[in-house]
Amino acid sequence: MERILVYGMTDNPGGIETYLMNTASRMSEYGIVFDYVTDFKTIAYKGKIESMQSKIFFIPAKSQGLLQQWKKFYTILKKHPEYHTVYVNALDAGAALTCIVPFFMGRKIVFHSHNGSTDKMRLHRICRPLLKMICKNYVACSSQAGEYMFGKTRREIFIMPNAIDFEKYKYDERTRQRKREELHVQQSKVICHVGRLSMQKNPYRLIDIFDIVAEKVPEAVLLSVGSGELEGEVKAYAASKKCSDRIYFLGSRKDVPDILMASDVFILPSLYEGLSIAALEAQVTGIPCIFSNVLSREVDINGYVHFISLRRNNDQWAAAVCEALKEPRHWDLTEIDGSLYNIRNIQKYDRKLVKILQE
Repeated sequence: MERILVYGMTDNPGGIETYLMNTASRMSEYGIVFDYVTDFKTIAYKGKIESMQSKIFFIPAKSQGLLQQWKKFYTILKKHPEYHTVYVNALDAGAALTCIVPFFMGRKIVFHSHNGSTDKMRLHRICRPLLKMICKNYVACSSQAGEYMFGKTRREIFIMPNAIDFEKYKYDERTRQRKREELHVQQSKVICHVGRLSMQKNPYRLIDIFDIVAEKVPEAVLLSVGSGELEGEVKAYAASKKCSDRIYFLGSRKDVPDILMASDVFILPSLYEGLSIAALEAQVTGIPCIFSNVLSREVDINGYVHFISLRRNNDQWAAAVCEALKEPRHWDLTEIDGSLYNIRNIQKYDRKLVKILQE
């Protein structure tokens, strides 16, 4: 088995982490094991990673000092010459600073972009030229994410779909009723948002939009699934609203498919995205979806998505949510079964990724 060292896992089970877990589970078919190096104190999916016989290495965060991080990373790579490739999964080019050590130690850097913009744009712009110097291969989750990360380039940018297991999200009425009872929303119109509580996901505006919806639809409730650095501030902001008792912060969850089935509308007013896995998951459950127009059109896999400009005011967003609440579910998987985001259709992309990692 060939072992690939992966950088990019955090302590939050978000999009990158989900992608890596899904991909790692398929890599064994090609004789590859993912091991992980992280600059967080804990790592998401630790139990699953260990069950796959993968190793985990911890290095200091850049905030503790770049030299300290480099020193620890150097020690790990010196001790493990078997890592010929470092597979970097990142939201911005700042990760290039971490990659300087493996580059100068002669390791191949494969850089995978998972975002379409960043709130660290100054750092991103400073570090982006480094990517041309240190990276052997460019990978991205969408064409939008590739252009943002690597700019206009003659190099090939391999687009690797964020594939998910469609069967896991296949709509089931019994699951819906059971989860609605568990969440005490049997008689409610449920609006759902799945995403990290960070500026990228636009959580304050989400609450403002729901505040208007709540006035128009007395039985409406908002389920917010996810945690993040703004959790305390966002909860405090929600508490200041009249509809605060109808906003439920569920934190990080392992039952996202069931929550999506229990919901009636999915909303994602993000300021930027690469290619949202949550957006794909929601569509597979058949729920009507409302996305901000910054999301790549590649994310629309069933043709029933509503894209709304962030320039539209909150009343217009709320009106779209109210209209979506009247829509039926589109849960017939035969309409989207052939999608390249279906994990059953990902083999040719896996083979290409394997070739990139091994060549």
